[in-house]
Amino acid sequence: MAESLERLVKKAKKGDRDAFIELMERQKLSMSRVALAILHNDEDAADAVGETVLTAFSQLCTLREPRYFKTWLTRVLIYHCYDLLRVQQRIVPMDAVPEGEAYGADRDEAMDVRRSLAQLAENDRLVLTLFYLDGLKIREIAQMLDVKEGTVKTRLMRGRKRFKKIYLGEEDCT
Repeated sequence: MAESLERLVKKAKKGDRDAFIELMERQKLSMSRVALAILHNDEDAADAVGETVLTAFSQLCTLREPRYFKTWLTRVLIYHCYDLLRVQQRIVPMDAVPEGEAYGADRDEAMDVRRSLAQLAENDRLVLTLFYLDGLKIREIAQMLDVKEGTVKTRLMRGRKRFKKIYLGEEDCT
């Protein structure tokens, strides 16, 4: 039976490297999605995830409550993504889905979804990614982004409406 996230965090804080590796494996997909939603580039997203893993390894002792590990880790990742954007002074457009990557059964539909998401404002895109792809609750997203729950709800509502218009071709955001 798989260990609980909190138990793994406690073990990792005590220096158990296997527990830390298991934590990172469990969060890998979630971290990749968040980084990709912000950076729009697989290589940059991988860099941000790598930096986040290094930071988590060296700073895990600063986490007070193990139950907030995912929130803490996602926040660290978001900061690394924004730092990377500041250094690069550019936002890379998403022109293509890399070979071998699939978000659903129909690859063309997955590409349309990614292109539509890419056209949203960064805050809306990030909230939609955290809510729908990572399955986080509004309260958790608000904590991660350090905003009020009402702000998250507004961004979700606005993001859904714009995404639908873009996806159905009713709005041209290029």
